[in-house]
Amino acid sequence: MKHTPHTAIPLADDVALHVTRNAPSIELTSPYQHIAVDATPRFGRLYTLDGDAMASEQDEFIIHESLAHLAALSHPAPARAIVLGGGDGGSTRELLKHPSVAHVTIAELDPGVVDTIARHFPTLPAGAFGDPRVSVRYGDAAATLAAYHAAGARFDLILFDLTQSEHPACAHLHSENFLRICAASLTPQGIVHVQLGSPFYQRQQVATVFRRLKDVFASVTPALIDIPLYGGPWLLARATRALAPEPDLATLAQRLADRHIARLRYYNPALHLACSALPNYVLDSLAS
Repeated sequence: MKHTPHTAIPLADDVALHVTRNAPSIELTSPYQHIAVDATPRFGRLYTLDGDAMASEQDEFIIHESLAHLAALSHPAPARAIVLGGGDGGSTRELLKHPSVAHVTIAELDPGVVDTIARHFPTLPAGAFGDPRVSVRYGDAAATLAAYHAAGARFDLILFDLTQSEHPACAHLHSENFLRICAASLTPQGIVHVQLGSPFYQRQQVATVFRRLKDVFASVTPALIDIPLYGGPWLLARATRALAPEPDLATLAQRLADRHIARLRYYNPALHLACSALPNYVLDSLAS
C-alpha cells in the first residue's frame, strides 16, 4: 500500500489534525523555533511554528480579517497600530485597508518567520512589508511594547497575532503584568484584540486569559469564529480601558463604506455583532 505523506497538527495533547502533503516540507530551524511550510490539497500552502498551525492559504482570511476588522471597525478612526507577533504579515495586510491607519509596527520575535514567508508564502503578506506605513521591530514583543510605552508612544490598536498562549515563546505575553502594559499603551479609545484559543480543546487556557482580561480592562467583548485549520471554534476578545457601547449595525456598515473596504471574504457588519453571541458551553467555561 502506498504511503501518503502527511503533517500532524496538534489540536490538544490527545488530538491532531492530519493533513496530506503534496510535496516534502520546506523546513528551517531558527534560533527560536522550527518553521515549516507545506503544500497540501485541502489547505493549499500552510505554515507551522514548532508544529503548531499558524495560517493556510485557504482559510487564513478568517483569522486575519477577524483580528484586524473586528477591532479596527470598532474604533472610529484608528491611526497607529502594533501587531504582536504577526511575522506573516496577514493581519497587517488587513489593517492597511483602513485609510486612517498611518503606521503599523510589527513586533516579531523571529526574522526567520518573515524571511520564510517572503520566500515561500508571499501571497500571505501581499506586499504589506513593503508598505511605507509598516515597520518591523525584531525581538521580544513584550520588550518592544514596553520600550514604546516608556518613550510615550500610544496605540489605537494592539493585536495579538501570536502562537498559543501556553507556548514558551509567548506565555509571558498573556500574563496579567503584560496585559497591564498593553492597557497603559492604549489611546483613550484604543482596543486590544487577543486570541484566546479553542474553547473546546483549550478550555482552561481560554478561561484563564479571559479572566485576566476582565481583571485589567473595563470592557471585554468576546467573539467566536470558526477556523478549519485550528480545529473549528476559535475565541477572540476585544478589550478597552473605558466602558463604551459597541457600534451598531448601521454604524459598522457606514464605517466600512466610508473606508472603501470591499471584497472581504469573512468579515461583515452583521457577523461582527453576531459572533459575540456565545453558546452555553463557552459561557460556562468563561464563567468558571
